[in-house]
Amino acid sequence: METTLVSVGVAVAFCAFFVTEGLVVGKLLQPAVFFVAYVSVLTPPWPIVGVVLVGCALGATIGQWVLYRAFTPTASAPGGDRWSFAILDRLPGLVRRWLGRRWIGLVERQVDRFGALGVVVCTALPVIRTVVPIVAGLSAYPERRYAAAAGAGNLAYMLLLLGAARGVLGLGRLFVGI
Repeated sequence: METTLVSVGVAVAFCAFFVTEGLVVGKLLQPAVFFVAYVSVLTPPWPIVGVVLVGCALGATIGQWVLYRAFTPTASAPGGDRWSFAILDRLPGLVRRWLGRRWIGLVERQVDRFGALGVVVCTALPVIRTVVPIVAGLSAYPERRYAAAAGAGNLAYMLLLLGAARGVLGLGRLFVGI
């Protein structure tokens, strides 16, 4: 019983941590590193890993959805009525300039060409996943399709991280650049 409660607590903590991963804070803290360390150092049993993995994917999807909503011109962001600063009105244009045409163009082409599959693949890739909710929001990609595709992409990303943590098929090389 105590092990189950600890496992659920770890899953909830990782879920909350991955919500920040979907937002800007996660770009600085890198929750993926903590997930890989948790799985590789503590080596929890597979059922616990499964619960934590799903919690992480859910948390990342929630965080990315909030970011998506913040950049969707046709919808108000969660808490948008409290965001009245003039800089926030200019935020989509500033982000487009900050990210650059190259990254935005790459993700826009994939989303336009492949639709939900493009969102899934781009969300599953370690570097590009940062840009996907912003680009999807700016392009007013349909919200439900985005949320479902981002969830699938985050699950694929977490499976890649699990493979890296457990050393499956040399996936660890993908993250360390060897």
